[in-house]
Amino acid sequence: MNSSPAKSTARASDDALLVDCVRASLSRAAADWLVRPGDFWCHVLPPGLNSRMQGWKLHVSATPLSAPLVLARSADVLIRNGCAFKFAGTISRVGELVSHRFDRAGGGKFITVYPDGDDNLVALAEELHHVTEGLPGPGILSDRPCFPGSLVHYRFGAFGGVRVLDNDGIQAAMLVAPDGSLVPDQRKPWFSPPGWAPSDPFTRDAPSAGPVGAPKPVLLNGRYLVREVIRHSYAGGVYRASDEVTGAEVIIKQARPHTAANLLGEDVRDLRRREATMLNRFSSSGLTPRCDGLFEQQGEVFLVQEAISGSALRDWVLENVRLDDTDTWGPPPETVERMALGLVDLVELAHAEGLVLRDLNPNNVMVTDDGELRLIDLEMIVQPGERVFRVHTPGYGAPEQVNAPSYGPAPGQAADLFSLGATLFHLVSGSDPLLSSDRPAARTDRERAEHWLSHLTPGNAAARRCAPIILALLDDDPEQRPALAAVREFLTGQGGLPSTSDRPLPPVRLTTTGMTELVTGAVEHLLATMDPDSADRLWPTSKSAAVTDPLNIQHGAAGILGVLVRAYEADHEPRLRDAVRTAVEWIDRRVGLEPRSLPGLHFGRSGTAWALLEAGRILGDDRTVRRAAELAGKVPVRWDNPDVCHGMAGTGLTQLRFWEATGEDGFLDRVRQAADGLAGAAVDQGGRRLWPIPKGFLLASHDISHYGFAHGAAGVGAFLLAASRATGDDASLHLAVEAADTLVSVAEVEDGAAYWRVADTGGLRRSHWCSGSSGVGTFLVQLWRDTGADKYRELADQAAVAVRRSRWHSGTTQCHGLAGDGEFLLDMAEATGDQRYRDWAEELAASLHMRHVLRNGRKVVPDETGKDVQADFGTGFSGVLAFLLRLRTGGSRLWLPETFTGSHTLVAATAGGDVHNDLTGR
Repeated sequence: MNSSPAKSTARASDDALLVDCVRASLSRAAADWLVRPGDFWCHVLPPGLNSRMQGWKLHVSATPLSAPLVLARSADVLIRNGCAFKFAGTISRVGELVSHRFDRAGGGKFITVYPDGDDNLVALAEELHHVTEGLPGPGILSDRPCFPGSLVHYRFGAFGGVRVLDNDGIQAAMLVAPDGSLVPDQRKPWFSPPGWAPSDPFTRDAPSAGPVGAPKPVLLNGRYLVREVIRHSYAGGVYRASDEVTGAEVIIKQARPHTAANLLGEDVRDLRRREATMLNRFSSSGLTPRCDGLFEQQGEVFLVQEAISGSALRDWVLENVRLDDTDTWGPPPETVERMALGLVDLVELAHAEGLVLRDLNPNNVMVTDDGELRLIDLEMIVQPGERVFRVHTPGYGAPEQVNAPSYGPAPGQAADLFSLGATLFHLVSGSDPLLSSDRPAARTDRERAEHWLSHLTPGNAAARRCAPIILALLDDDPEQRPALAAVREFLTGQGGLPSTSDRPLPPVRLTTTGMTELVTGAVEHLLATMDPDSADRLWPTSKSAAVTDPLNIQHGAAGILGVLVRAYEADHEPRLRDAVRTAVEWIDRRVGLEPRSLPGLHFGRSGTAWALLEAGRILGDDRTVRRAAELAGKVPVRWDNPDVCHGMAGTGLTQLRFWEATGEDGFLDRVRQAADGLAGAAVDQGGRRLWPIPKGFLLASHDISHYGFAHGAAGVGAFLLAASRATGDDASLHLAVEAADTLVSVAEVEDGAAYWRVADTGGLRRSHWCSGSSGVGTFLVQLWRDTGADKYRELADQAAVAVRRSRWHSGTTQCHGLAGDGEFLLDMAEATGDQRYRDWAEELAASLHMRHVLRNGRKVVPDETGKDVQADFGTGFSGVLAFLLRLRTGGSRLWLPETFTGSHTLVAATAGGDVHNDLTGR
């Protein structure tokens, strides 16, 4: 659906409105200030600004509707006072700031004010409060309101701060403590100034660090005792509580004033009232929760509803989709038929009342303990054609919803039919039909779903049975989607579309042509999107990754450079050699600019050094190799974090690689230092050998011990094993064995598949490299090669089974998906000589091909979100390319030294010789 010229003009006007408000204020004041619009924020700076590093600052909140007036009035005050500020640059950005999805610690901060001192701060706040009093705006959880009911808030924090990489490898503005040390500017969803901050300018008290100790019980409306937080959001939490009057368990949904606000003046409180209305309207059906009340307390609205004992359909599917390592998988067809008919009943409930659901998806359906379905989260239900703001869940919204204007008529009931088809897709497969768009558009949603189902149906009887009706419901044309009666007839076998055969079909294999198209498409897209003129990043990345080191492996140029080196080694194409040279030069110009050199392999400078080493080798560039060796020799080998991605184990693996390549004893000495550091960091927790990651890393509020390769015992054990091979140190081997025995003790084996939880505190079971089966198996199979202990080989095989079973539901990437899982299967094939594992790796490659999207005709695989295409190694398509290149042409795994993989004989170079001449080939 194309927007009309009038709507396009309106959008452009909206985008310019707020900046125009500020320019008008500057014009009235005849002030020659700098107005600097950006992607999200627009900065407004007076001439000759000498910005402070940190201090007490102000925030002013607003809703999308009040933002122009709040800004116009505030700008006049701030310009008159010569005070720098920034604001969310468009009305749509203001909408993001107040949405329930926005980070709770940052929500509502429409205007940020940077006073030039604390002396006049209170007077400035009073002026801002006076001109904005009575206008709507949400509270700011990280701040305190300057005055009761005020839109003006304050907190202590960085203005410019000292921008360095924090412990997690993220660019952050740091505060300078009185002793000169750098400390993170922590933004929490409560008022939390550092204890050494100047006295609170509004109370003159010493700073209070916010809530301490255990949370106190909360009694709402004098009767509902909150027992558990189900989820937090900026717009309000969802809680499990008990009704002290009736004794019943209830669910309470909180709605904070002016959050999730829109241009109609509505906010989340209106949504909760609408939901209560719908619950009461459908109360006699038994297909929705019972509404037990709606009340207001301290300006907030609370909806109380019946607590349904059961699980969300999404969780139910994960528990009931049968997975095994044969060619048969999926939920029982008879169960799917019953559940599908229940979904039809839910849609029919709304349609019979002349309503449209607008947001049917597996999260909005509950499965009760006795297997019945209930419709929850009813706030989006409206009349077709009613003027509403667009809403949909990615993968489940009909094209007419996704492409609709942000405000306009609600879709017809046929939109729910598309959502029904998408939910059935999830029911039979456990996968979200999330299809990133081709650019330019080349295939319809139905065509892409059909391609996906062609891979799912051979071993899945339920998917084969339901495929015709799913595809019919996913038709791009609303008029072509079958009516609910026809869906019911199909599911009960009474007519309609022809059913597919119940006979199992052969699995879909990735052809040589398909493999070539994926490899070629990824390489071409890397070359096309490389931007050596960019000052910030050599390849574009996601908003969240853009704050990380642009030179690292995980999200930066080093990881992609490593893949380009492999691509050149495979094909020796001159364009690839030129791209390697360009990347090396781009990194070389920037590698000395960051004042803090972090040690980790994936987020630190160890990975940057490693990438430069391999690039220098294939270029025959002695200078680059020496620069790489210098960089590797400077990264710290002792660090508070023991892990691979950020800490000592990652540094140690890098030192091993440089020792292999150069034979220099200095690198082997540094390997020993890292091993000694890890020996000192090891702790015994109930007979388990673990390496806790201290508070302050990985956003942890306390020490936590992980099991996986990225952050835990598997990765540390892998380095110690490799170190023992290189140094002959039995102590390192002993610690590696203790790490492995710990992993054996905590493995969860289900029907022959081994899984691990993220950490010793529990969490979800994982099967991927970062925190689960493929990463743990990578370590165990190598230890088996050294020790011959069958328990390690058996568990590694069970980890491979878990990986294979996840091939339909996993993401695509190295860190948390199929690419990293496939690398492990290739490790298993090499270590054991068993062709079966390579066959399984080829199945994972077929699953990757199943999800491809087109970018200017090039086949590429979406990133870990499934919604976009990014080049990042850890979370994007270059990591996928690394796996496919290895599958196609062989070779070792990136970012593991040969000492660990055992793939090549170690070099025996003389120390101090010519670095380049000492290098060995792969």
